[in-house]
Amino acid sequence: MNFDLIFSLVFVATLATATVTWFVFLVFSVWRIEKRIMEEGKARPCLWDGLGGRAFWYSWTIALPDRVFNDEDDSFLNTADVKRYTTPWDYFLAWVLMLSSYSMVGIGVISLIFGIG
Repeated sequence: MNFDLIFSLVFVATLATATVTWFVFLVFSVWRIEKRIMEEGKARPCLWDGLGGRAFWYSWTIALPDRVFNDEDDSFLNTADVKRYTTPWDYFLAWVLMLSSYSMVGIGVISLIFGIG
């Protein structure tokens, strides 16, 4: 196998991982967390998100420490509300989503710069 093929396969693997994890995280974590926040009588953090981009905001909020991603720096999500309803499974999915997404973007940029794949 040549390097271009391996590079392309790694890109496809990270793309598939990011896509599946994004969907699973959005449906099973984000929607549950939002439902619990609304049950407290608070407004939904994101009124409408047609493309599901809020999954990335939630993954950053869950995976990163409070001092990096806190209420003062972010007007979109209340970190305390989100972390209150976070489970270990949510934490795992958030990290997988972040790592696979950033790996996919990094591989794509490297491919464009060096003409690989």
